[in-house]
Amino acid sequence: MKNISTAEKDILRTREAAELLKVTPQTIKNYIYAGKLKALRTPGGHHRIRRSDLKEIGMLEDLPGEEGSLSRKELYQLYKELLGSYVATIKALLKAIDARDSIELSHSLRVAEYCKGMAQKLGLPDGEMRNLELAALLHDVGKIGISETILGKPGQLTDQEHYMVKQHSEIGEDIIGKVDFLKPIAASVRHHHERFDGKGYPDGLALDEIPLPARIISVAETYDFLTTESPFKEALSKEQALEELQRSSGKQLDPAIVSTFVASVN
Repeated sequence: MKNISTAEKDILRTREAAELLKVTPQTIKNYIYAGKLKALRTPGGHHRIRRSDLKEIGMLEDLPGEEGSLSRKELYQLYKELLGSYVATIKALLKAIDARDSIELSHSLRVAEYCKGMAQKLGLPDGEMRNLELAALLHDVGKIGISETILGKPGQLTDQEHYMVKQHSEIGEDIIGKVDFLKPIAASVRHHHERFDGKGYPDGLALDEIPLPARIISVAETYDFLTTESPFKEALSKEQALEELQRSSGKQLDPAIVSTFVASVN
């Protein structure tokens, strides 16, 4: 995408384009990521859309001044194409996870459900909530690039094996980053193992340097780990797990998100 000056005439912000099309700003971003709508970028990295590009691709029937409406036929067609692309891609990724480990898929589904509950408590906008759920579903997709021998090893991992397992967040980011409409969640996938105190991986981010969705996923994943039985450990009760989250608050986990999670499950 070409860099532009925000002072350039006839340039629409994502929100302004959404208002003209009578859709949400996230839908405009989806059009851009799917290649349906050309977009420019400001030096600050924000999307800008030329009014002429809206007309050129036939997304608007007519756009006199500030008025305009999306053709119902065009909208329906774009909706079908985008929805088909979303569903097919996500199904393929989830199928890849399930093929490697059905337990891992169940874990991801539970984490996504916990994240949805927290998103509702936090009052996140629909678009952010949807991206959070997607990131939660796919947060461990990078494990398909890790040897099954290592992931299923019954005993303690060696330092080298532990290092290899830790690569899954970066592998996941690489996989997600190759899918245009999933690019907005790539950072969340990369950083879901960061710690609030800066001692996590892969980049040692701390506090609000860690993307909010990643902080939310971290709490959800930790709770699910604590409450799920495995060959290596017994499951904790809900009360025990919540106490453990409180002990990790301010260290591994964001205290505000821990409080939100506790409120969402009580």
